Amino acid sequence: MKNYIVLDIETTGTKPLESDIIEIGAVYVENGQPKEKFSTLVKPNETISEYITSITGITNEMVEDARTIEEVMPEFINFCRDLPLVGHNIDLFDYRMLKVKAERLGLKFNYHTVDTLIISRQVLADLPSRKLGDLCNHYSIDLVNAHRAYDDAYATYELLRNLQEGFIDQAPHLFIPKVNDWKVPKHSPITAKQKNYLLNLCKTHKIALEKDIEAFSKSEASKMIDCILREYSK
Repeated sequence: MKNYIVLDIETTGTKPLESDIIEIGAVYVENGQPKEKFSTLVKPNETISEYITSITGITNEMVEDARTIEEVMPEFINFCRDLPLVGHNIDLFDYRMLKVKAERLGLKFNYHTVDTLIISRQVLADLPSRKLGDLCNHYSIDLVNAHRAYDDAYATYELLRNLQEGFIDQAPHLFIPKVNDWKVPKHSPITAKQKNYLLNLCKTHKIALEKDIEAFSKSEASKMIDCILREYSK
């Protein structure tokens, strides 16, 4: 694997079907060397919580004038080309989050992946932790601005290089990009009970929905109801 993309994202939460992406960072690697950088904030559809800000340092003010995922996603897919994608926990998190956003926009997102977390668990099983920050400390990788997308992506690139140098000869299969066949679960439509409850809440608090209520999924309706209840129960 000489040419590939190393990526990382920051999000408003951990649920691919519900959470929003607030930052994408990536490195295009050619012949083993970083060649191009991709880094952008993304304006989410929901408010960034204080908890997420405490982890990432990304505030609502920072993304206020950022581009939306509708604008960013086509550009990012173009940046990825048809190359393998590398990330730390990419298989269970980043890839799924990105695939959901892409498919909702009618874009294809089908890539081979290499997950440095999976590799680390296999070859560094004796370490107490395989979190990115702890692995960077193990290899003396300078991780500045942890939990910012581009910085984490670049640190993951350096982590992969260290793992390749130490273990590719004894475990070459771990470094071969594999087909990621995860499929986006189908959305369940809004229920009649949710529809009535949401409409009543909107009427009571004089809230205008941004789209037709029939277009809401079950999870989106639940999320909207929770947001309204939090806002107006203060």
